[in-house]
Amino acid sequence: MPFQKSDYLGVYKPDQVNLLQSAYDETCELLGHCPLTDEDKNRLAHTVIRIYESGIHDPHEIAELIARIENLRP
Repeated sequence: MPFQKSDYLGVYKPDQVNLLQSAYDETCELLGHCPLTDEDKNRLAHTVIRIYESGIHDPHEIAELIARIENLRP
């Protein structure tokens, strides 16, 4: 899980990390990606963070936005 790495700890409170992880996990589920082994896991994790930092804090909304974006990619 990308949010367990030391790169992310200390920046967010534990409840925020849990929210980010939840959004990431749901994103992977919507896209059919493995949250542990997907080659794009770090890119997806950073996208979750960017959307969260833009002011959207609902994990379902974050996941749905990313899924829509990813489904538009060629």
